[in-house]
Amino acid sequence: MKKYLIALSALAFATTSCYEKLNIAPPNAISNEQVQELLKTADDETIETILGAIANTLKPEMYGSGYNFRYSGNLDGTWSGQFIARLSCGNDIVKGNWQNPGDDYYNGENITGETNANNPSWWHRAFRMTTTANKAATMINEELIAENPSNLLKKYLGGIYVIRAFGYLYAQETFGTNSLGMPIYTKYDISQPAVARASAKETLDSVIRWATRADALFEAAGVGFKATPASDLTRGLTNYVIARAALLAVEAEGANASTYFATASAACDKMLGAGASLMTEEQYVQKQSGVTTIEGADYPVWKAATSGFMNFELNPEALYGFGWQYGGGGQIVTYANTWGGSYRIDDRLYNKIDPNDYRKDNFHPQIPADFPTISYAGASSFIDGGTSEVPTYWTSKFTNNVGLGGEVGNSNVTVRNRVDYAFIRLSEIYLMKAEIQARTGDEGGAKNTLNTLLNARTKAGATPLTCDNYQGMSGLSALQMVQLQSRIELWGEGGLEWFNNRRWNIPVNRQGSTVHWNPAMTYPVSQMTMKIPSEEISSNPNCQQNP
Repeated sequence: MKKYLIALSALAFATTSCYEKLNIAPPNAISNEQVQELLKTADDETIETILGAIANTLKPEMYGSGYNFRYSGNLDGTWSGQFIARLSCGNDIVKGNWQNPGDDYYNGENITGETNANNPSWWHRAFRMTTTANKAATMINEELIAENPSNLLKKYLGGIYVIRAFGYLYAQETFGTNSLGMPIYTKYDISQPAVARASAKETLDSVIRWATRADALFEAAGVGFKATPASDLTRGLTNYVIARAALLAVEAEGANASTYFATASAACDKMLGAGASLMTEEQYVQKQSGVTTIEGADYPVWKAATSGFMNFELNPEALYGFGWQYGGGGQIVTYANTWGGSYRIDDRLYNKIDPNDYRKDNFHPQIPADFPTISYAGASSFIDGGTSEVPTYWTSKFTNNVGLGGEVGNSNVTVRNRVDYAFIRLSEIYLMKAEIQARTGDEGGAKNTLNTLLNARTKAGATPLTCDNYQGMSGLSALQMVQLQSRIELWGEGGLEWFNNRRWNIPVNRQGSTVHWNPAMTYPVSQMTMKIPSEEISSNPNCQQNP
């Protein structure tokens, strides 16, 4: 371990020549003790010089890749690909424009079993995050900030805590049960013995504790709640992790439900009161930007810059996310973009959206009359990259054929799918808050919270939507209203339909759909928990397999 610390320190010094600036021995001669002693009284410039490279390993874990060690090109190898896999096995997204894609995820075929070759990728993502955080904690820790209360050190340490917390939350949401949690490691030491799985409650308590500490450190360091183009970690993320973990902990064995509901509610209140606001109709509904005329024919132009879903400048509700320079929405946007993607909305959900709800305008049951066939930008022009036919029930929520900073032209300048992506939006927090109220018996409060969202989603000039006049919600309980509005509001985002269905015990049932390729398909909640990968079971004899 000591050699590892010295190597990290030496790397920082060697790459910046900072040992000359700081008047200390060259990197081959320094010791970890010297580095730690220097950091106790270091100013922010010195701290960044020594620790910046280490701290900068943290935030890329949220938008990482390389998780499938055997098949690097597989969908599950990236953060966004894993969410696409989850979105594919649901009720509300139809995958495939003109035929069943024959995809295991869409068809629900052995997608969580121990023998699935892709199964380890989810484990790798979760525990690469925790390992990266634990590595950084060998240099940046509570002992150090007790000696040097630098705000920059607090920001760095907060990043460690929230990345570790998110990693364990992701693992628990994917592999955990109401009784079984995860093997918990809080230090980086390859010689430490493998440990057994903690309980679900202990795991989620740890997640909440780490994220809470991260939030306190971020607050002290002046970190804000809103997403940034630089993909910075935010207090929106820390409180989101707290709320999501607490809602999961409600069902854990031995949990006091009221305690966790209160924890989740307090985290939601922080986010709701942080100054973010809901998108307007103009920001929410993506519209065609016009046409470009080539050889006498008009071709539609859809710019990412005009949508709040793809441009942080138009999204006042983004609490955490990824700027386009950091990959934006990755495959989430690629799959949902009509230009090249094949995600469509199921007719059963479309028909539940009120006509006065402008969110309905991001979905289109009919093939567009003015561009039934779309052309792709190619090597030479805006239209020489091939064509495809537009299907029914297509979506414009993430549609773009000109990305941020792009222009009409060949594929090098159109930069399709270059977008910002909001990983956490304020609307989801309203829905979480309403869920908490509904599940704790405050149906009136839940409806009032939902009414705030519905009012903001009402078309200009229409009577404001409420729980009482929303078409299709008559006779629903407050919790059922939350569940429906979550499906509408969060369609196509972050694998949320899968995770919500798992937590709410709602199976996949495509019966009655006229759009799904396999309307007889069902998928039980019992199979929404992945088996622990065989590689972990074989290397850790203390790790218990899921039932």
